[in-house]
Amino acid sequence: MLPINWKRFDKPIREHKDMMQSRQILGNAARYNLVWIGNAFKTDSLRHLYIIDKYNENGVRPAASACYGLAVALKCAALDDESLGASRATAFGRVRMLLKGVAAAYKANRSDGKGWGNDWQTAFWATLAGQGAWMLWDDLDVSTRQMVQKMVIDEADRFIAPGYKVPYWTSPDGHVNSPGDTKAEENAWNANILQLAVAMMPRHAHVERWKRVCSELMLSAFSIKKDLQNNEKVDGRPVKEWLHGFNVRDDGAVINHHIVHPDYTMTITLSARAFLTQSLAEQPVSQAAEWNAAFVYHSLMNHRWPSPPYKAPGGTMYIPGKAGVYYPQGTDWSKYRFDIYYLTDVDAYLLDWDKRSGHSATEWMRLRSARILAMQGRHKDGHMFTYEEYPTYPGREQMVVWQAADAYLLFWLNAHHAIARTREGGRTWLSPTPQ
Repeated sequence: MLPINWKRFDKPIREHKDMMQSRQILGNAARYNLVWIGNAFKTDSLRHLYIIDKYNENGVRPAASACYGLAVALKCAALDDESLGASRATAFGRVRMLLKGVAAAYKANRSDGKGWGNDWQTAFWATLAGQGAWMLWDDLDVSTRQMVQKMVIDEADRFIAPGYKVPYWTSPDGHVNSPGDTKAEENAWNANILQLAVAMMPRHAHVERWKRVCSELMLSAFSIKKDLQNNEKVDGRPVKEWLHGFNVRDDGAVINHHIVHPDYTMTITLSARAFLTQSLAEQPVSQAAEWNAAFVYHSLMNHRWPSPPYKAPGGTMYIPGKAGVYYPQGTDWSKYRFDIYYLTDVDAYLLDWDKRSGHSATEWMRLRSARILAMQGRHKDGHMFTYEEYPTYPGREQMVVWQAADAYLLFWLNAHHAIARTREGGRTWLSPTPQ
């Protein structure tokens, strides 16, 4: 286990206006979620943890999201008592207890065979909780550390187990394997646990296998049909040799829930979390981490959807001068999810996805940050949505703190000149781990 070397970040940094707004968004979300933790979970006073007793998405993912978001708020944003709405000691205590509760509820850490894990999306829940724990490693007790390591390894090893194959929406022969449900988001979030496992445990015996599967998951996530003939080398092999299908339409659109779904296009930010994880570990980033990200981002700004056949008024998904988004076939979530678009814009701004697009990501980033702050400003506790604005997902405010944390952490790493690149110290992602 390799803890984060926080001494690298001891130097003071300058926070420009965009970064300060990002910090404010995170602070508001953190303040709300600290109260939410205290109200949402019962306490096991003997084991000093919050009890996780619902093992589905709504039971685990919000808790894991809050753990990660608050870890960034405490370690990187260094929010004070006033910003948090509680003392930092109280905040650390609640996050520690929630991390321990999430890890203790994981199947491999229980003797009764119950708990969560080894299922759809559980690798991502383990990533969020595991990354939060890794960032607070020095503040965790031995028992929590052991359970977190076991959780991360167990979920990462699912993807190198015999018989596992990276899923694809469409096969090379054109057969649609999962009509109406691309595997872009799924592959991107599953890559995250492998990024984290490599960062936390770079000398683990499974590292090289974790890296190889991670490369395919990230490359495949936003692959398009023509990538099946692409000879460009990524992580040491031609793209076409990595891929066994594709997940995104030629126009950059992602299909989920049987519609063209802009919200799922935003999951280009999931693979790009490697720029957070590997940067904290001082490791090179896989070349696959932002495969087709710029292409997809350009399509959001420039690809026009005619009406008819798409919903009036037609146009581009990103609307010039507007924080809102055009949904060509509507949305089954919420039209107020400015947080996920804001994170995408921050990534595009700091990772240069908007170059040669004819537009600047900063236009939309600033529109959306202002809109989010206005929405949070309506509520004394800092939460973003009214129930009517987003009734379809119970973990909406915990997703806000995770998205805000990703955005602020990238700003913070950039301010420290610490965003990792694909070559660090002469090494690349697939270079053998130094012993």
